[in-house]
Amino acid sequence: MNIIKPLLTGKLAIANYLLYSVIVTLIDTSIVWILVRFSVVHLVAANTIGVITGFIIHYILASKSVFKTNYSIVGFTIYLLTFLFGLTFANGLIYMCYNHVFFAYSVDLRILLSKGVSVILPFFALYYIRKYLFSFLKRKEDKHP
Repeated sequence: MNIIKPLLTGKLAIANYLLYSVIVTLIDTSIVWILVRFSVVHLVAANTIGVITGFIIHYILASKSVFKTNYSIVGFTIYLLTFLFGLTFANGLIYMCYNHVFFAYSVDLRILLSKGVSVILPFFALYYIRKYLFSFLKRKEDKHP
């Protein structure tokens, strides 16, 4: 048991972040697939709708349990700004992959593969950016309560 504890220390946060991200990704991807497949809106608009929905759900789930922060204006601003970066990154990736990388595949596979790339890369980027910013915020709050 003493061997396992050090291995898991610090990993629970990213595991929870991953779990919440998987839940949000399933919701997000379903929204994108439905909107694009039934030609309701353009791919990038559908992705934006899916990602915004996911952002709201993810913020509510991860703020307290992963980053140990209270719901606040500063915390929400950090989440929002990193979200906007992630959205821009994800939209660029999904557009590039759909139109250039996976263009030879069927429409359904193009959507799913492109969405997969647009989820995986921003996942890691956002986790580490948010982890850094929230730890910086926590240090600042601890120093000047």
